[in-house]
Amino acid sequence: MKMTLVVDTDDPKGVDAAYEMVKILQKKVGRTNVHEPTKQSFGKIEYIKQLRKYVREQTAALEDPENLTVSEVDNMHSLRNVKRFADRVFSGERW
Repeated sequence: MKMTLVVDTDDPKGVDAAYEMVKILQKKVGRTNVHEPTKQSFGKIEYIKQLRKYVREQTAALEDPENLTVSEVDNMHSLRNVKRFADRVFSGERW
């Protein structure tokens, strides 16, 4: 069976419905390793703890001459470094 699915990106409910449809089809054909999107939620205290952890990591990297990710203070707030940290947080790494 072949199917063409047209999704209206201006319709969030339709996008969700299309996603659910694809999940059902994948299960039907035996593909059980469907990846669910990661949902992270945390409160204010947890957020503050994450910020403190990020600052500690960046400061340690700045002081380490072998660490090439942060060579000067301006690199500490680079998008690349922040993204690496966020990727670890949202991949489920405990802090």
